[in-house]
Amino acid sequence: MRDSKKSQLAGIAGALGIAVLAFFLIFALNSLQWPLAASLGKAISALPSPTTIPDGVLVVTVVSNLTVFPGPSRDSQSVLSSSGIFQQLEKLRGVQVDVYTGSGTTPILRNITGFTGQAIEDLAPNTYTVKLLDWRLNNLSTSIQISSDKVTNLNVTLNATSYVIQSANIADPDFSGYAVSWGQIYALIDTNQSVTAHRPVTFLDTEYSPFSPMSRVAISGVTPISVEGFDQNNGSQWLQIAVKTPLELGNIRSMSILALRTEYSVNTIAI
Repeated sequence: MRDSKKSQLAGIAGALGIAVLAFFLIFALNSLQWPLAASLGKAISALPSPTTIPDGVLVVTVVSNLTVFPGPSRDSQSVLSSSGIFQQLEKLRGVQVDVYTGSGTTPILRNITGFTGQAIEDLAPNTYTVKLLDWRLNNLSTSIQISSDKVTNLNVTLNATSYVIQSANIADPDFSGYAVSWGQIYALIDTNQSVTAHRPVTFLDTEYSPFSPMSRVAISGVTPISVEGFDQNNGSQWLQIAVKTPLELGNIRSMSILALRTEYSVNTIAI
């Protein structure tokens, strides 16, 4: 009986010893954690903050340079120069500007040129593709490098030349009322200047005056053409024209040839 009580007391004493040992062990571990946590906090706070690379600026400027050569007689058109050539420089608004990262297929931003003919964007330093989605500019696309704290200027000029048609003969052998791709149009222009010089995109303008600002000319009023041949004679020439889409003859209000050629340049300056 006494041995049983001694065993119970020994068990209780052992349990108390283990509990006390566990208490001191936990206390010791907690004492170690606080200095360790404090030192880790100091180390983290001492790390340098991430470096922020300043953006650059992209400025897209679009202008049109319209030349009418030659126009009506100088006596009836006061805006003509002494050489008989009318020229008009215009800031082209309403041009859609899409920006892609690298050669990506989804634009990261989209802008529209305003009254100044400009679209301005802040961009992180990188290589981008800039597309001007406008039929007059033949949907110009080019690669641009943006650098920190620098302005990158993309200057785009639409060189438009309108050739006044003095007279024209349109072949319509089946009396359909349309000029079609296999039919031919013969147009007389009063100049020996080459319509196809510098490989422009060429249209037959049957709706707008040759003097209409380029911002007013819509694709619905012009017909894509190709110039198949010409015959020069005494400062004028007959052009043989093929339309690329059917042209309804009854909707012709006036006739001129519109040649569009786009040029651009890129320069970078420090902010």
